[in-house]
Amino acid sequence: MAHTPARALAGLLSIVMLAAAALTARATESVALTGPDLVTGSGYLAAPANLIHGHFYESFPGYADFGLTIGGAFALAATGDQDPALKGIVAFLDSGGKDPHGSTVNTWTGIGTRFAAGGSIGDEALLAEVTGYNPRDFGGHDLIAALNASVCARVSAGGNTSCAGAGNYTYATSVFDQALGIIAQLRAGQASAAAAPIRYLESLRNSNGSFPSLIPDSHDQDVDSTAMAVMALALAPGSAAVADVRSGMAWIASRQEKDGGFPGASGDSVNSAGLAIQVLTLAGARYQPQIDAALGFLAAEQNSNGGFNADSGGQRGSDVRASTQALGGAVGTSLGTLHRNVRATGVPTPPPTPKPKPKPEPKPRKTPAPQPTVTVTVTQTVSAAPTASATPAAAVAPATPSLQPSVLPHSHRAQTLADMGDDSSLTTDLWWAVLWVALAAAVIIGLLYLRRRRLYPATGRQA
Repeated sequence: MAHTPARALAGLLSIVMLAAAALTARATESVALTGPDLVTGSGYLAAPANLIHGHFYESFPGYADFGLTIGGAFALAATGDQDPALKGIVAFLDSGGKDPHGSTVNTWTGIGTRFAAGGSIGDEALLAEVTGYNPRDFGGHDLIAALNASVCARVSAGGNTSCAGAGNYTYATSVFDQALGIIAQLRAGQASAAAAPIRYLESLRNSNGSFPSLIPDSHDQDVDSTAMAVMALALAPGSAAVADVRSGMAWIASRQEKDGGFPGASGDSVNSAGLAIQVLTLAGARYQPQIDAALGFLAAEQNSNGGFNADSGGQRGSDVRASTQALGGAVGTSLGTLHRNVRATGVPTPPPTPKPKPKPEPKPRKTPAPQPTVTVTVTQTVSAAPTASATPAAAVAPATPSLQPSVLPHSHRAQTLADMGDDSSLTTDLWWAVLWVALAAAVIIGLLYLRRRRLYPATGRQA
């Protein structure tokens, strides 16, 4: 009897530990199954602090980053629950909207100039295709004709670095650029015009199925670039493209780390995990364990405001660029098939981006006239100051966002966004459960201790 409380204590502690382990395993399994919270993620991208004036994202204050802006639009198209924000971006680009320093998307692409960048034009054309706009009449240009015209016939000579080879797009200096151009051409039905760019992309493939990051060939092996190349080649005809897709997916899967992420410059990269999910979902039945692990990795790197860290080993804090790739990737829809028509949805367009207020000119000081001695003749000329006119922006009625996914999911976890739970609430429930079990154990131990004191009083007790 003397050892009964000790045995009870040991037993109860074992129960507490087992309960905690079971709840922790359940939490980990739930995170892996649900992945990141897409609703709060898209809310982060649509927040006014990030989506400037409802029109663009920026890398430096006051300067629109048009590549990042289009990437954010792809992410919002994938989640499908921030249509007003998505349409605000697309309408801004289509109307030739300017950032506070006067730059437009045409400034970025160089369209209509001898410095036209084919990859950037392809990126813009793909956005029009994804969102239901006409890429042949977007932003005041026929983007498909400009993209076709940017295909290089040969390597550029001399100091001209516009073409790295036949089939490269002008000034397309990365596999990302080359892949975006191909996807835009093939989605526009330009298989013949895309044939040379496809051959050039295939020529960059490494023997193990990976692709380099830069053009001309940088001879490295990059997860992000391989993912983009695979998404492009998945649309291409021919047995060579099919083989390249299979070997590319196999190589990406082989690069996955134990935490579910993929290697980047400063640890496992959130961007790489998002792109890997998009690609591996093309063969979801084969790569389901890898997809689940990558979703769990993204969930662990998501912050309370919905944004994502750039990588697992770097500085903590939400990063807009990483969040666009993580969010679009977590849905698991390839850029080759992504579609979210906001042109005909009646979604209101945000007002124009306000121009910087000019600094007021200093008023001239009045110089006192010299004192007259005999006769004074005063002539005063008054110039009327120009009257500033301001036209108030039309009021925008709020629209109710749709929580329907943009496309049918390729895997069972790309479910309706309303069903995606917040992982932080699960963690809170876990610790409350452990606390209640511990309190119950303490009460039972206390009762057993009191019973022992009654049975074996301290005075005159035999050992």
